[in-house]
Formats: sequence, C-alpha cells, structure tokens
Amino acid sequence: MKALYVLLFLSLSVGFIPMKAHAQANEDELKEIILEGEEYSLDALTETNQIKDNNQRQVDLYNLQKAKFKMISGDLKLAEFFLGRISEKESAVMAIKKRYLAMIYFVQGRFDKSIKELDDPKVNNNNYFIQNCLLRLINFMAVNDVAAINREKQSCQFYTMKFSKNDQFWLDSMIKLKTNDVQGLKKNMLTDIEYTISDDEMSKLWLKTGLYLNKEKDLLNLISLLPESSYQSKKLREIIAFMYLRSGDSKKALAFVDDIDSANAENIKGNINLANKEYELAFGHFRLALQKKQDSQNSLERAIPLSWLLSQWADGLSMLNNISNKSLDPRNSQALKIAFLIREKRFVEAQRELTLLKIAFKNEPPFEVNIMDSYVNLIVGSEKRKAEETAEKSCKSFDGMSCWISLQYIQWENLGKTIQRDDTTYTDKTLSLDSLKEKKTIEPLVEAKSIDQSDIEELDGETIKISPQ
Repeated sequence: MKALYVLLFLSLSVGFIPMKAHAQANEDELKEIILEGEEYSLDALTETNQIKDNNQRQVDLYNLQKAKFKMISGDLKLAEFFLGRISEKESAVMAIKKRYLAMIYFVQGRFDKSIKELDDPKVNNNNYFIQNCLLRLINFMAVNDVAAINREKQSCQFYTMKFSKNDQFWLDSMIKLKTNDVQGLKKNMLTDIEYTISDDEMSKLWLKTGLYLNKEKDLLNLISLLPESSYQSKKLREIIAFMYLRSGDSKKALAFVDDIDSANAENIKGNINLANKEYELAFGHFRLALQKKQDSQNSLERAIPLSWLLSQWADGLSMLNNISNKSLDPRNSQALKIAFLIREKRFVEAQRELTLLKIAFKNEPPFEVNIMDSYVNLIVGSEKRKAEETAEKSCKSFDGMSCWISLQYIQWENLGKTIQRDDTTYTDKTLSLDSLKEKKTIEPLVEAKSIDQSDIEELDGETIKISPQ
C-alpha cells in the first residue's frame, strides 16, 4: 500500500514537470526509481509477514482464552483440546501453553505429566521461574519426592514471598508436613501462634490448615486465645463450628452457626439433623444451602438421596441438573435421572433417556438399567416386541419380576394397557407373594372320562367290513 501511494505521487509529479525537463531524464534517475520500487516491495513483504504473525498470535491468544475459561469452569478435556490447537513449533505463547497443560495434569492427578511439562526448556528457565515454581513444588509434594522438595523450596519461597499475604503459612506447613519436620509443624500450629491469631485472615488459614491435618481437637483447645472481635466474623465461626462437628460435639457446632444463613452454615445444620435421623429438617437445610450455592457438592451429595427417601421426585430431578462434578460418570447420573422420571410417572421422557443411555453403554447396559427399560416399555406399550425383548433381557439377569412379566406377555395381548385398566378384574385371593414362596405338594391331574375308550373301539369295529376272503 505504501509503494502504491509513492508511485501515485511520482506520476502526479511527472505530470507537472515541463516536457522538456522530462525528456532530459537520464538513465540514473530511472535506475533510482526502480531501486526505490524494490525497497517498497521488501517493505510490503515484511508488512505481510508481520500481518501473518499477528494473525497467528491472535488465534493463539483466542485458544489460550478459551482454554483458560474452560479450566475455570472445570471442563479440563475441552481446555486441553483448545491448547492442542496451538502449534508447539511456531507459537510465541508456548510457555503459557505448557504452564496451562501442567495445571490441567495436576488437577487430573497426572503429576508425572505435569512435572514433564514444567521441565520443558521452553518453561524451565529463569524467565518463568516465579510463575512455575509453586506448581512444581506442589507436584513434588503430590508424588512425595522429598529430595526435590528440599531442592526447590528455599528459592521458590524466597522469590514468591512478596506475593503472599500470609507469609506463606499454608505452603510452609505443607512443606514441613511432607519433609517430616514434626517440630516445625508443631511450632506453626500449636506453639508460635501469637502473630497468627492476631489477624482474622491468618486465624482462618490457621484453622483450615488444622482441619486439613486432622488437628481440630488440638486447635479447639487454643481457640479461647482468639480475641473477642474474631467471633464477629461469620466465616471464622463457620470453621470453628465445622471443627466441633468433626470432633463430635454437635451442640457446640450448632451454637456457633445457629444464626448464620450461609451455604456452609446450612450444610452444618443439615449434617447435624442427618446424624439425628431428622431427614425432613436436614433436607430443608440442604435446600437452603443450594439456594445460596446451586452447585454445592456437599449439599447435592446429601440432598439427592434424601429427596428419594422423602419422595420429593421433582426436587431430586432439579438437583441432578445442577451437578457440576466432571469426575462423575455421566451415565450413572443419567440412570439416576431416569429413576426419578419413572417415579414422577414421566414415562415418555424416561423412555427417551433410556434410548440415549443404552447407546452410551453400547447396548450392553447394567442390570438396573435393563429393569428400568423393561418397566418403562411395559407401561408405555408402544412396541410390544420391544417390550418383550427388554423383559427377556432382565429375566436373563435373574430378575424374578421380569421373568413373571415375560410369561404374562404370552397370555395377554397388550399387557401394559391391561395393567392400567380401571375395570374390575378377577383376582385369585389365594394367589399372593407368600403363597408363591410356599412349597406345594404336586398332585397328578385326574382325567375325567366323558366317553369310554371301549365304546369308541366297538363303534369303530362295526364300521370295518372284513372280506370273507
């Protein structure tokens, strides 16, 4: 574009030069113009390459942003997919890609792969030491590589200290735990706590670390040292209540959170009710917790089973839709959803979900799915042969009820509709579940003779004409 503007300017300038002067243009001037044109061509090529590099960088940054968003939302597989679109040979953001991959592998528990990514020369250099050393350190903790922890800890703590608001209390405690520094850990948690309890944020971290290390009983003996102002913090009271709950003192735990309506507080109250088998009260508290935080895993893990026990099918279905734990097998969640749909008598939806679930299991679903499939097809009754096949499959899995249903298909033309009829039907009062279990004496059937066999033979003989010959 720049070359085009220059050529246009030259052409206009030449138009105003007197014809005589133009005729006197020598070869040197022409060569100069040609040389300038070559320079402009090189500039254009450089500009094209810069545009290409810039476009590639924009694409790489887009993939990094998408990967980061998916990591935050918990979809690690898709995050890894977007990172895979960044070229390892040409990209200028390779160090960031490696660090993100290392984070993903760490969260997935693939610690060796995480360490391998961080050991790559593109990442493992002084330029990125501060960004990566903490991730390296906790990877070494995860694989219990004490030698590597001792090698890395001092330099990493020194260079990252300025970014910590709590003097790296948690990191220092975990390092002492992994390196078996019992005295140092005791000093952190039980002895040298004057500075720790003087600040609410440090007190929370101190108590949380104690919970992680199962030191709640030891720390509960020291909470009287906390200043009175600390008890105005609802977060701090929640942690103390949870410590009392873990130590078995439900009464004190409830006293600390009775007037708090946060998700954590409601979960603590619900757990106390659950321990006392007060299921309806517990379910109410977990529902309140879910109103504060829809994807609270602690609440969902307890509220969904309670919704089944209390026949709250609609609530159970709603809670199942809020599960965000990607580590769970989605087929199990779908099977549970089908069970709730059946209880809600939404059989058409259940049949649709069963079709998808069987595809997910590659038409080899487990025993429980076959039973649900048999029952739903029986009730819906859209395809008799399909219903018979599902009943037979469940029967082969040794489900007695499915075997009984399979036999009934032989006698009834449309068993599903027959079951749903409101008409009065004949009922054998002697036939019950207990009577079917009883051992019976088999007596041979007695045939009632309506015509004597000898009479038949005599009649047949009269019709036979015997020739004298």
